[in-house]
Amino acid sequence: MSKCGCGKGNNTFFNTLSPFKGDHKFFNPNAGVCDFCTPGALSPMEEAGFCPPIGEPQTLTLMAPAVFDESGLNLCRVVEIDELANACDGPTSRTTDLLFDGLTIEDLQNAAHLQLQVVDIDFNFVCPKTSRFSEIRPAKHNPNLSRVTLKDLDVTFAVKVINGNCRVCKEGMMTLRYLGSEHCPGYDDKTNPCNVAFDLYTPYGVTFSPENPAGCNKLVPTINYIGYVGNDTCQGCQCETQGGKHKVFEPNNALSQGISAQALAKVISGDEDYLAIGLTLYFKVVYFVQYKFNHEGLCVPPKFTSLNDLSESSSCVAFVEGDLLEQSILPLSVCVEPKTF
Repeated sequence: MSKCGCGKGNNTFFNTLSPFKGDHKFFNPNAGVCDFCTPGALSPMEEAGFCPPIGEPQTLTLMAPAVFDESGLNLCRVVEIDELANACDGPTSRTTDLLFDGLTIEDLQNAAHLQLQVVDIDFNFVCPKTSRFSEIRPAKHNPNLSRVTLKDLDVTFAVKVINGNCRVCKEGMMTLRYLGSEHCPGYDDKTNPCNVAFDLYTPYGVTFSPENPAGCNKLVPTINYIGYVGNDTCQGCQCETQGGKHKVFEPNNALSQGISAQALAKVISGDEDYLAIGLTLYFKVVYFVQYKFNHEGLCVPPKFTSLNDLSESSSCVAFVEGDLLEQSILPLSVCVEPKTF
């Protein structure tokens, strides 16, 4: 048996089905050839490229998102339900304190319970609409610290309306503003002030986003929200609005270097007129660092079993009923000893 598992090219299954007569290298497990199948001297690099080594390394090199600093805070805002606008009622200039995607004021008033998921947060760093905006600046006398000041956060929730039988009877979306000015709805100097500020340890710097004020290119320090907006978009269709504005949600479900944030929310209390919605914000300073890990073997998830009786016998049935495929090709040893400063 050759190292690549091709069995000297004597696989009768592929001899019968292969459209490439006599060329069996396309069907061996590693999609390559080795020195047994192809006589001739191969260098170590060529041998690894043609016929990858199979097995499990004792130590594994991983590029890991390491958390260098983290902290969190809680906010709570009281929402007057009747003051919320509904984007489905017609064109509106509002981009916050807004219901959309089918959620209505009556749904909130009649709900026995509400379950909230924080889908997106606009931290108001890039292209602010007013003179109030969030910012990140170096802390005084310490270049490795960043002073983060947050203002006018627009938080978008996915809302599940639950009835008295604990069943989800409606779903929709809602955007609320936290840390608004003193004149904004929901302001409270103790639970939802006009701004908050804190320091984070950022020795390798922060993330920047592009901005183009008055045609002058600019990169603005920002926070990456690790949310739940995916990359899928409406293909081949054009969404039009008549006389109103709508927010374009950008994909946000990826981890990046710099300051990242996550959030959880719940309804603290409420009645037919008001809702008190608590918001927990987690801030993490993340950088990708390469580490060596000892491991205890490959991790393979459990396999779903079929409810159908697969009584017939074929190679496809054998594969479907068999084990899950595993990634078993060894990585190359490219690591060197780290240098200390």
